[in-house]
Amino acid sequence: MADRLELVALALPPGCAPESLPPAVVQFIAACWPGMSRAQLLDRARRLALRVSLRARPAAGQAAGPDGVRRYALVLTLGAAKAELVAHVRRLARRSGTRRARASLPPARDVRQAGLF
Repeated sequence: MADRLELVALALPPGCAPESLPPAVVQFIAACWPGMSRAQLLDRARRLALRVSLRARPAAGQAAGPDGVRRYALVLTLGAAKAELVAHVRRLARRSGTRRARASLPPARDVRQAGLF
């Protein structure tokens, strides 16, 4: 069984300008929120026709950060365009039971900030 993961934040790798990202990736970033699950993250990417790969970044001797946050490489591919993001993810504790986890809901958005990155 795979670990349950929760998104804490998304970031661009060093040296990558926000203007260089394809429009579908910008839409994907706008559709994400802190607290969403890995399944929700993958679903958002698929809705925008993005192929997605979420893999742990190699951390030479680096332990989990504050509150158990780890860095993952989130690679999004749309045709020939490829974008890599840094996903800060928290591994959630497993529950002893078969009850399904509650889905995280997106936060209320201010329509005045729709165009912000």
